[in-house]
Amino acid sequence: MGKYPNSEIHNKYSDWHWGLVKQDPKYKRLYVADIDRLWIEYNFNKKAVVAIFDIKWENSQDVGYTATEKGIYDWCCEQGAPVYIVYISDNFKTFTVHEYTNPLNIRVMTDGAYADWLLTLRLG
Repeated sequence: MGKYPNSEIHNKYSDWHWGLVKQDPKYKRLYVADIDRLWIEYNFNKKAVVAIFDIKWENSQDVGYTATEKGIYDWCCEQGAPVYIVYISDNFKTFTVHEYTNPLNIRVMTDGAYADWLLTLRLG
């Protein structure tokens, strides 16, 4: 992710956490979010979170929200941070943005339009 490789401790913790379920069914109640999938746009001038993005592949089967995702999205919104789910085409040329709190508000943008839209979020 980014210009740095995945963190070994994060990978091992994830494997350990998934392994708990194999040890005992009681651990099925534990949920952990893959925070490496949540992107946070932060405005350093305002010292505020501008928006939270959960990015997914456009043609993936990853549609809808898991209970964990919904809980985290709801919490972020309660803190005043808007949440967007962004479906990205394989070639990174099309970005389909779903506003979590307004599911009917869907924007389909080119990569350039999406980048410009990100800038507008800082002005709001």
